[in-house]
Amino acid sequence: MPAIMVLNIPEFAPIVHTAREAGMTVRELGDYVEVSSSEQEVVLERRHTDVRPAVWFAALTGGLIGEFVQFDHDELRIVNPLS
Repeated sequence: MPAIMVLNIPEFAPIVHTAREAGMTVRELGDYVEVSSSEQEVVLERRHTDVRPAVWFAALTGGLIGEFVQFDHDELRIVNPLS
């Protein structure tokens, strides 16, 4: 199950909100929010989050479970580490 860990602060709330609206599972774990998917792939588009690039690129400082397929100015795409 691919997942990202996002620091639970207001700056990252739009990313968490977008993930929740996309059907991903969101759960708070202490100072972090885990965003995961039962799908083989997690895809988030920055334009849907409406965050600045600096916030976008800092969102993954909490870590991830999976492998990067793409992480650029426009899109984050990670896949299940076992796929």
